[in-house]
Amino acid sequence: MTIAEDRLKWNRRYREGFAGPDRPEPPPLALRWAGHFAGGPLLDAACGLGRGIACAALAPPERPFAPIYAVDLSEVALRAARRLWADVPGIRWIAADVAALRWPSAYFGLVCAFGFTDQGLLASLPRIVRAGGLLLYEGFSTRQREVKPGLDPAWTSAPAELERLLAGWRMLSLEETAEPPFRLRAAAVHP
Repeated sequence: MTIAEDRLKWNRRYREGFAGPDRPEPPPLALRWAGHFAGGPLLDAACGLGRGIACAALAPPERPFAPIYAVDLSEVALRAARRLWADVPGIRWIAADVAALRWPSAYFGLVCAFGFTDQGLLASLPRIVRAGGLLLYEGFSTRQREVKPGLDPAWTSAPAELERLLAGWRMLSLEETAEPPFRLRAAAVHP
C-alpha cells in the first residue's frame, strides 16, 4: 500500500467514526510507566486522536512534555484531534508519514507509538530519543499475520526484533498478548 492509499484509508475510517468523539485516555502502558517520564519533547507517532498526547498529562509539573509533536497521515484525524486538544498549548500538528520525517538526534524525551508499527521509525529510535528518554509502544505482533494473512509484515514486529532494535536500552516491559488481535507492548528507557 502506498502512503497516498494509506492516507485515503485512514481519512475514510475517521470520517466514518473510527474513533469516538471524546479525548482518548492515557493507555495502561503509560499509566504503568509514568514514573519514568523525563519530560522534554514528545512525539505521538501516527497520533490519531492523541493517545500519546494524553500521556503528557501524566508528566510531573517539574518535567513537562513540550513541545508535543502530533503526527498522522490522516488530515481528518488531525482536525478531530485539534478540536479535542484545543486547550493544550504547545502541540505541533503535522500531516505526514512520521517515518519519513527527519528528527534531530537525541531529541525526544518520550516517543509514543500506539497502534502503529513502522520498521523505519523503530530503527530510528536509538538516534532520536535522548538519554533517559522513554519509548511506549503498542503494535501488531508478527503473530497477527496468522489471523490476518494479508497484513503487511512491515506493520508487525516480533519480541526478538524489538529487543535487537533496542539493544542496550533498559527494557521496562515487553509483552505479547495471548489472544488476537496479537499485539506487542513495550516500554524502554534509552541509555
